Amino acid sequence: MDLLQPLIGGVSLFIVPSVAVALIGGMLWGSIAGAMPGFNQTLAVGVMVPFTFAMGPIEAVAFLVAIGVGVSYGNSIPAILVGLPGTPSAVLTALDGHALHKRGESGLALATSYFAAVSGQFVSSFFFILMVVPLSQLAYHFLAPELFALHMLGITAIVSLTGKNVIKGVLAAALGFGLTMIGPDPIGNNPRFTFGIPELRSGLQIVPVALGLLAVSEIIRSARQAHDWHGLAQSFSARFPRWSRLQRTVPAVAGGTVIGMLVGSIPGMGGSPAAAVAYQQAQLISKTPEEFGHGSIEGVAANEAAQNAAQSGEMVPTLGLGIPGSDTMVLLLGALSIHGIVPGPLLAQQTPEMLHAAVAGLLGTAILLAIFGWGIARSLLRVATLNRPAVLACALALTIVGVYALRQSLFDVTVMMTCSFVGYFMLRYGYSTAAAAIAVVLGAGAERSLRTGLNLTSNDLLAFVGRPITATILIIAFLILCYGIRGTIRQARIARALEAVATQQNLGTPSDDR
Repeated sequence: MDLLQPLIGGVSLFIVPSVAVALIGGMLWGSIAGAMPGFNQTLAVGVMVPFTFAMGPIEAVAFLVAIGVGVSYGNSIPAILVGLPGTPSAVLTALDGHALHKRGESGLALATSYFAAVSGQFVSSFFFILMVVPLSQLAYHFLAPELFALHMLGITAIVSLTGKNVIKGVLAAALGFGLTMIGPDPIGNNPRFTFGIPELRSGLQIVPVALGLLAVSEIIRSARQAHDWHGLAQSFSARFPRWSRLQRTVPAVAGGTVIGMLVGSIPGMGGSPAAAVAYQQAQLISKTPEEFGHGSIEGVAANEAAQNAAQSGEMVPTLGLGIPGSDTMVLLLGALSIHGIVPGPLLAQQTPEMLHAAVAGLLGTAILLAIFGWGIARSLLRVATLNRPAVLACALALTIVGVYALRQSLFDVTVMMTCSFVGYFMLRYGYSTAAAAIAVVLGAGAERSLRTGLNLTSNDLLAFVGRPITATILIIAFLILCYGIRGTIRQARIARALEAVATQQNLGTPSDDR
């Protein structure tokens, strides 16, 4: 496929009225949601997923991608003006941006965030095209064994690179696999594990389960968190600074964009690690490293460029390989499955319009932010001070109504709420909800590919795993899993050492005074 084809196809969608409305609506909702502390990207996307079922596939993809881009931009606003990051990836923006705000340089901080976010998002959109098109050329080499290996790679990446304990991640993924076993057998179509419940004969729907595990569980957790809203400034004075003041941030923006694209394209990493690495890199090359943590515009620029560029990076494995780059991408895959779209190496050949829609969402939203982003930044302080319980209650109500509207089924709502409580306790006790959700999304496909592949090789397991591409992918998945186990062991040793030091301090040491 020509590299220009997705770009031309994506740009041509800008003038389609329904797509343009989806982009504007997604950008506005994402920016507003990002400006609410604790209202993260997963929740912002999850609340709107049910409403995409009334849209066409192209509009749905563009809308959901635009929401993600808008959240990445909007979360810097409360970080700078209030000192409360909208999402974890904006923590470092809060560190330096709020320090600038308290010094009376709100305009400089917001302008830096605006410039870095738009630049990172715009440049990284071309990176997405550059990376995802070559992946589509692999489609001719991918049969059932290779697809099974890709499913395993996606699951092990999420299990190993998210959360602190790989064992808990494996158990969470096992739970997700168990849920996919309910319903018809993907090969023989025989019902399994229905427990005499008629509604389970068709299996559990992906979207209610994924929304419950990822989005509604976050609503429950956010409802239990307390924020002090007293004393927030209701207005501020900010003017866009001269270009000469922003010029010094160009190296930080460039470095943050590159790091965001690369780190974001690793499944399971996402914007937060990308922002942390970019911030450290910017400090190393800065001529004024002592300003970092005390009001550095370079720190704000690197962080914002990285977390916005990571949006495009996450889309590469999601659409190119069918491996979600983050828990938000899990919801995107769930929405695509409702429309009958199967992401992966075959996407560009079978449904190239989905690739064009993703380009429209990434590039189109970047252009919209370039035009309206500064005005949005100046207008959203009030959003950060909205009544938090009311906002969360509305989010929950919207999600319930949307899931019910999917099939007019109260059973789906019951499934979602049950999974939400399961997800909340998983979060509370350190189990990865992302691992469980991605296993739900990929589980049926993995089983189907495994059984089809074994039939293809006459049930010869060695022939199945011995195919060159299959073996390479499975080895990579195994190494990633080993890396995660190693990190878990190291964290456990550090925790035991700290506990021993704390115990010794509590007991006290014998005095040498005589």
